[in-house]
Amino acid sequence: MPEEKLEIGIIGLGKFGLRMASTLVSLGHTVVGIDMSEVHVQRAEEVLESVYKADATNIAALRSLHVQDLDWVVISVGQSVEQSLNITLNVQELGGPKIWVKASNEEHRKILQRLRVNRATVPETEAAVMAAHQLTYPGMLDLIPKYGGIAIQELRVDAWDGKTLIDLNLMKRFSVMVMGIRPAGQRSFIFVPPATTVLHKGDTVVVAGKADSVAGLEP
Repeated sequence: MPEEKLEIGIIGLGKFGLRMASTLVSLGHTVVGIDMSEVHVQRAEEVLESVYKADATNIAALRSLHVQDLDWVVISVGQSVEQSLNITLNVQELGGPKIWVKASNEEHRKILQRLRVNRATVPETEAAVMAAHQLTYPGMLDLIPKYGGIAIQELRVDAWDGKTLIDLNLMKRFSVMVMGIRPAGQRSFIFVPPATTVLHKGDTVVVAGKADSVAGLEP
């Protein structure tokens, strides 16, 4: 369960919105779903306790649903930039919630940034960037562009056999941090391992650092 249980509104219960809503519920948060489509509302009722058929471009409708009292509002209304911006302005006018918007393209995202929403993402673009890096750097688990292209990657130990993390001194030499180690033949990772941990051939290490620095390691 999360350290802080949040109340989150999801406006737009298409594939992205519903998947995000169901994931947030599984993480222990309270989610309120809002959509104009009867089909979307009925589908969402299978995973959410609170779902409403309402027009979010109508600020009175949002106010009546107490959207202003939520911690976050996620706006995911498909390809209509005008509708998305209209809803965003309504939520801002209500005051209170932080706002996360799924943008349909880069131009949409830039407009949202000018409106100073808390987060604006283009899922397709982020997925494409991630896929390109995973193809280039096999074993990469994640890429965090916001922090300067930090990559999280799994590496299999070979040349590092018999050495400790102190011996390798990866942070000083490459600005790379070892986040976890899975000993050869075991399923569980040891997270934030002690610097005196000895590596063995076949161990799996999870490291984080700049993508090019991580790619240059010869474990």
